[in-house]
Parts: sequence; structure tokens; C-alpha cells
Amino acid sequence: MMGHIREQESFRSRQLGTISHLAILLALSSAGIAPASAQETADARSPAGNKARSESSVEIIVSARRRDESLTEVPASITAYNSDFLQKQNIQSFTDYATKIPNLTFQYGQGTDFSSVGFVGGRQTTVRGVAGANTTAYYINDTPVPASISPQVLNLDRIEVLKGPQGTLFGASSMGGNLRFITRQPSFTENSYAVQVQGGGTKDGGFDFDGNARADIVLVPDRVSLNIAGGYLRESGFLVRSFPANYPDTSKLLRRGGQGRNDAYSASATLRVKLTDSLEASLSGIGQISNLHGFPAAYVPLPAYKPVSYTLNRDRDVQEYSKDRWGLASLVLRYSGEGFSIVSSTSYFARRTRELEDVTEGNNEYFESSDSGIGDIGHPALWSLNISKDKRFTSENRLSFDEGTLLPNLSGIVGVFHQHRDNNFIQPPVLVPELGEAGQTPYVADQAFPAHDNNTAIFGELYYEAVPKLTLTVGLRKYWIGQKNDETLSKGIFSAPGGDFTPARSSKQTGIVPKFVLSYALPNEGTVYVSAAKGFRIGGSQGRLPDFCEGAVERLGLTRDGIQQFKSDSLWSYEVGAKGQFADRRISVSAAAFQIDWSDIQQQVMTDSTCTFSFIANAGKARIRGGELEISGRPIADVPLTIQLGLGYTDGVLKDPGLTQQLPNTRLAQTPKWTGSISGNYEAPLTDSLSLTASADYSYTGPVKVANSAGGFLTRQPFNMVNATLGVRFGNSQLLIYGKNLLDKRLNMGDLYTAGFEPSEMLPDGSSQRLPRAAVSRPRQIGVQYRVNF
Repeated sequence: MMGHIREQESFRSRQLGTISHLAILLALSSAGIAPASAQETADARSPAGNKARSESSVEIIVSARRRDESLTEVPASITAYNSDFLQKQNIQSFTDYATKIPNLTFQYGQGTDFSSVGFVGGRQTTVRGVAGANTTAYYINDTPVPASISPQVLNLDRIEVLKGPQGTLFGASSMGGNLRFITRQPSFTENSYAVQVQGGGTKDGGFDFDGNARADIVLVPDRVSLNIAGGYLRESGFLVRSFPANYPDTSKLLRRGGQGRNDAYSASATLRVKLTDSLEASLSGIGQISNLHGFPAAYVPLPAYKPVSYTLNRDRDVQEYSKDRWGLASLVLRYSGEGFSIVSSTSYFARRTRELEDVTEGNNEYFESSDSGIGDIGHPALWSLNISKDKRFTSENRLSFDEGTLLPNLSGIVGVFHQHRDNNFIQPPVLVPELGEAGQTPYVADQAFPAHDNNTAIFGELYYEAVPKLTLTVGLRKYWIGQKNDETLSKGIFSAPGGDFTPARSSKQTGIVPKFVLSYALPNEGTVYVSAAKGFRIGGSQGRLPDFCEGAVERLGLTRDGIQQFKSDSLWSYEVGAKGQFADRRISVSAAAFQIDWSDIQQQVMTDSTCTFSFIANAGKARIRGGELEISGRPIADVPLTIQLGLGYTDGVLKDPGLTQQLPNTRLAQTPKWTGSISGNYEAPLTDSLSLTASADYSYTGPVKVANSAGGFLTRQPFNMVNATLGVRFGNSQLLIYGKNLLDKRLNMGDLYTAGFEPSEMLPDGSSQRLPRAAVSRPRQIGVQYRVNF
């Protein structure tokens, strides 16, 4: 069975439609109000616009406040990578960009619900030390998506990472920050095309391939345009699975290589139509299919807690796999009038994952233990099937008004948000005849946990220029969240005869999230600011722990019934920062310092060895202090070298440990003290038609403490990653050699959240200890890439 049991309560309500909003927009367009500025902004992000801007400055456009602004003008700490940076640094995967962002780290296997089982669903992102599930929100354009989503970068315009609470404009799960993927919008004026192919190899693996193509097509000049993109990626497997040919005889072992191979297919399309001079519509779709042949995970023996071999010695021949399919369709209407604009965004997201995990060793060890009451059933091959389904309907409608439209010196944004989500985690029965022969239920589990939630909010931010260049920002979000779990009947060896019935449950939550910012505009599009903002994470409920856990829970001073509900937790973040451009706008600098006070933390509480299950409870307080420094641009005017430097520091202290085993006033788990990266790109002409291009980057994430289910804490090793490219440009083409993880680091990226019992290993003294398996870094990759734009 699983180490965590959590089911979020929800209720089903009628979905909010957008028909009335669309009617309003169409009515406004017929009135012939002034032309939109959205077209100018989108065309500025076209290839030609990007090229012209990059030659004159280091300006990057972001939409952190739900409107397009220069990065240096936004009074907040933001890391943004535009498409030019992604291409030059050969950034293609989540690890490529996540390891470069100051004060951001990630860990696999740290989810707190059923969908976190296995490899796909358990990745957790931590920003500024705010660790835990649902603390960092992920967005594709205007739609919140699961935090384990990683779209291919082939058609991204930029990646934005907003640090600190973003609850006013982005709602729940943004208490640490959020990460936004902004897709490319087609130009109304210019056709453009790009094709990229690359091939190479992974050390101890096989052939790697990546091919993608993109087209921007003007169908009707200044009226209709289309962007389409598609790609295929193969990352070769680099682990080996070893098992006896005839168990229990281990004299002959068979080997299956290519474990951890990933085949990913991605596609996107956007149709952009200018319906009138004031009204524009965009219909888009993006989707991805990822198939893993074996998990990219290896054993990390204790106490070192790092991989020592990329060969997995298993007892039986069970081929693991993961299939992940997701898609997002959206319709966005933009209307621009005299001093105001309206945006209506409606989207539908669907995802389905299916994983098969080998649980032979751990589950058989449990069966053979005296605690199980089952006994030795012959150590058969055992596996678990885990299916997760996630569907989300999202609607957001925003009205922005310019300074002076309502009152002098006042601008702002107001909006309405609604999302309805249906989620279901399913473990179908996997027949184990040996269990039936032993008089037990002939399968380990047969269960499903359907859940639903509705999140509705009204929000707004007002920007008032009290005196020239001094602006006061006040933001507020009022939310109503309802959760419902359907009734369930769980069957299997851990359930009573006939199954364990859990009745339907529901809960409601409401609250207010404020934000205050005082900023002063500096010359050269700079700003200094101070801010205070609240962040929150919704509460929920969790299933009742099994009967045999009653003693373990009581020893914590709790009851099994009492822990079925947990509350929202919240924090206040205080920040001071400055940013600006220097050296004739060739260099951009941003610096920030912050303090976060976090209370009623939703903690993952471990039970002792008589239970081994964990649960969520509200307890404890933390204080987090730190800062970031980012520098980017061209430091020497006459040298064609651009750099990007980022440095982050976080001092997170658990002031009150609550129910955890951690001592008070000790460092927060999953929080590195230092993170940093430096990237450089050099381009210089060799001849009139040939240029040299070279890039390199180094990133560092310090060691972190990770809770050990056996008690205490483990230390995850630091990350050190080096990547580089070297090539030539000729005409519209580029040919280069690339290398990733050039130091060939074998890194532990977090031990997986298993669907069964975790196996153990025997020690020389005859005792045993848990043997975790962790997601690991891909070994050194070397290859050749060709790209052409036309």
C-alpha cells in the first residue's frame, strides 16, 4: 500500500460560463471604439521585433501583473528567460532551466496525494524555501496546470518565474511563487519558419534525437495568422535492470538495458484573428505525450543517500513504464478601448497518466514479516498499476484600465476567476494467485478516489501615483473554494471483508488575500520598491488510516478521526528590492531581500514502524530570510559577449517543529542555502558570411535536508551542472556541437514515492535499513545540432 493517504474534499457546482462576457466584448467591438494596443505588443514579440530589441537593449517583456511590461519596471523579483536565451543556451527540459533559477529547487517523490505515486506526479518545486505540495503554481498562459507539467520549449516565447506570494492575481498554490510558460503568438505581418534537428548520445546509454519545426503563417495580412509547431524527442535509456533468470537461483542474471528511455511527442497550434480594429480572438491548443520505458531512477543507499550504480538489481522480471498524456485548449478574446482593455480567457485541460511500478521486493518483505499475518507466498513478481485522471475547466475575465481613465493618477486591474476540477486516482486490481492460495484476497488493492473542487474568486490591483514616480499598489483577492470527495469502496488485503466504505465528504473555505507595494521609478526604466503580501494554500481532508495505525497516531497525541481534516496554511512575505539598466542599457541588474513568516504549516507527519503511513496536519511555524541578485546583458560594448548571472540565498529556520521530529530553530527541510548560475554566449564574425558562436553555463544548488521515513533527516548532495555549445552561423543556419552535464555528475533528485512497501537492504551486522530509489540525473550527453530559420 501507499505511504500517504490524502483525498482533497470538494463539491460540484455549476460551471461559470463565459457566454455573457463574449457578448459584451462583441457589443463593444461593434461600437467602433479605438484600436487595440495588443496587436502592437504581440508584433513586438515577433522574430523581427525580438531581433531589433536585442541589438539595442537587454529589455525583456513580462506579464507578471497580467499586462505586458518591461521586466525592469515591475516591482517584484522575477527571473525571465526569453526564447532567444532558451535557444542560445540549448535549454530543452525542465532540469535545463530549473537548475539555473536563483532560490528555486525541486525534489521528486514529495507529493502528498495519490497522484504523486511513481515518477510522473511526484515532482515538487520550492521557491524561497516555501517547500511542500501546492506551494508553487504552474501556468501555461492564463491556465493553472499541475506542477509536474513540463511543456517542451519548442514554441515558448518565454518562461517567467515570479518569486514570493502571488495570491492576489494568481490565487491558491502561489504562496512561494509561480512558474509561467508563455507560448508564442503568431504575427499579423510576417511569415517565419524554423526547423531544428539534433542527434547525439548519452554516456552508458544510446542514441538521442530531437527534431522540431515551427511555422508562423500570415493567412490574411493584418487580420488572420496561424502558428503551428510539432516535435519528437528521444532521450535514450541509461540504466540497466538486472534479475535472476530462474528465481531464487541467482547464479545466472539477465540484463535489460535502455531503462529510463523517454519518447516525447509535442504539438501546438494558435489561430489569431483580428475580428475588428478593437477585438482580437486567439484559439489555441497544446499537447504532449511522454512514454517512459522504465523510470530514470536508481537506488541511493543510506547513509550516503546518493547513487552508486545505475544498475538496478531486481528479484523478478517486471518492466516498469509510464505513459503521460495531456492537452490544453483555450479561447482568448482581447478588446481594447479608450483607456481600458478586457480579456476573456476560457480553457479546458485534461491529463491522463498510467504507470506500472515493480513492487516485488518491498511487498514480499512485508508479506513475509510477522506483522502481516500472510507469510511467505513464494516471492512472486508483484507490480502496481496507478492511473491518474485530471480535468480542469478554467475561466478568467479581466478588465484593465489606464491611468486617468477613472481618476487622475489611478490605473488598475479587476477580474473574476473560476475553475472546476475533476480528479481521480485509480489502482485497479492486479491478480496475485499466490495470495488467493494463501487464503487472502487475490490482489493487493482495488480502489479509486474521485474528487472534485470549485475555486471561484474576484480579484484586483490598484496602482496610484501619489506623487510623480511614487506609486502605491493595493491588491486584494476574495476566494470561495469548495471540495468534495465521492464515496469510495476500497478492497484488497488491507481492507475488511467486503471492502472499506468511505462516505462522501465535502468542505468549504473562504478568505481574503491582500498585497501592498510602494515603488519609486528610477531613470532608465528602473525601480526601487518595498512590498508586503500574503500567500495561502487550501486545506482539505484525507482518508482514515488503517486500524493497525491507531496506536501510532495516539502516541502523537491525536486520533484517527481527528486527523481526517486539515486547514489552510498561510504566510506573510516582506520584500525590498531594486532593479534598473546601466551602461547605455546594455546591462540589467535586479536585487531583492525578503523575510517570510509562515504559520500553521501543513506538515507531512511520519508515523512509527508499527504503521509506516503518513498524514497531513497543521502545526509549526517557520521564518525564512534571504535574497537574490541577477545581472544580465553585454558587459563590454565592443565585445560580443552576453552574460546571465543569478545568485540566491535562503536562510529558512523552523521555529516551531510542530509534529515533526526536527528540532526547533534548525534549518528547514528541502531548502538549499545557496543557489546560483552563470551563463555566457559569445558570437563573433569569422568571415562576411560565417560567425562563431559559443555558449556555456554552470549552475549550483546547495545540499538540502530531506525527511527520512525511518526517522530523522538525510542530506541530499548538491547539484553541480555544466553545459556548453560551440558552433557556427552561416546565412539563416546554425550548426553546433553541444554537451550537457559535462562533469558527468550522478545526482539524487529525490527518492520516489512508491506505490508499495519500500524495500530494505541487509547490513553487515545482520540488521536492515530502508533502500530508497531516487530520480537521478542523466549522464553526460554529447551531440550535434542543426537549426535553420527562414
